[in-house]
Amino acid sequence: MPRVTFLHPEGKSGEVEVNTSLLEASKLLGFVLNNDCGGNASCTTCRVEVQIGSENLSEIDFDEQDLLDREALSESWHRLGCQAKVLGDVVVRVPEGKWVAPTPPQSESQGIEIR
Repeated sequence: MPRVTFLHPEGKSGEVEVNTSLLEASKLLGFVLNNDCGGNASCTTCRVEVQIGSENLSEIDFDEQDLLDREALSESWHRLGCQAKVLGDVVVRVPEGKWVAPTPPQSESQGIEIR
């Protein structure tokens, strides 16, 4: 199985099945990428920067490239985590603003009452 490594202060690394998207791989490894559109390729919040192994990701399709171009992210190392499928070992850097930090559970006594 291919190894995916997410470079970030809280990053993770692990093996995933072939054809798993980087977004799904992040969830499986306990490192959830932000994804405002739910992984539908209509935003760029799950964008990552490929450091090693770009040849081990699925080819970029027209819709992904068009969205990246509109955001001025047309360099070949930018990919959308929801669209890039893992075919082999890959290392990606996650901009800190693109990672969802885990939130601690709130107990009922910590809730805020709105009047």
